[in-house]
Amino acid sequence: MFPLVHVSFMGQGVTLIKPPDLEDTSLSDPEWRSAYKNAILDVVETSRPLYLSIGNEVNRWYEKYGAEENDPNGFQHYVSLYEEIYDAVKKISPLTRVFCTFAREMVNELREADLTVLAMFPQEKMDLLVITSYPYAVSGINRPSDLPLDYYSRVSNYMSEKPFGFSELGWPSMDAFGGEPGQADFIIKVSDLLTKKQGINLQLFGWAWLHDLDKNDYLGLIKRDGTEKLAYSVWKNLRSNG
Repeated sequence: MFPLVHVSFMGQGVTLIKPPDLEDTSLSDPEWRSAYKNAILDVVETSRPLYLSIGNEVNRWYEKYGAEENDPNGFQHYVSLYEEIYDAVKKISPLTRVFCTFAREMVNELREADLTVLAMFPQEKMDLLVITSYPYAVSGINRPSDLPLDYYSRVSNYMSEKPFGFSELGWPSMDAFGGEPGQADFIIKVSDLLTKKQGINLQLFGWAWLHDLDKNDYLGLIKRDGTEKLAYSVWKNLRSNG
């Protein structure tokens, strides 16, 4: 486990979360930008977090709105705000490791995400490169063995000098995706063959959630009745081996 504070500007349907007194606003609105920045700095002042994500799966916004120069919701406005907040956080808490997270997959569209968005961010203001990843959602990936060896290095290559991490990682224990052995094999492959053996400096390895959430959920490492899945023993072994 690692302490990670997430703050996000996106609501349901990839829309902008707005304070009650700001009805008609956008990413470029100075009032909205100030409100978002101040909310984050309040968190930093209070808790001095070890890891701070100032935007979750931010490339989902990029894929919906793009980065057109005259668009008040263009993604470039988030990038400039990210840089501003990064500097402000470091003045308050220099030891806080600051980043935003990127989605490796566009899960609802059953495809990989557009990784070119990573080039929009200044590497000197990204303390880690952190992603979420649910690769079974990509059409044609039904077993861990279907993942190409460069599946994650294609991400890390954009910021090859940066430590790499997963804030959310998931593979279900459903029979369609290899059952419990498939889930366990995924953890083994991602923790070594698909990352460390590809030259990735893997520092954060966060699973989506520990227990299945309901009868239709298979992402947990433990069933709802408390029965440990095969993947949980693999997870514990990774933890004990550092």
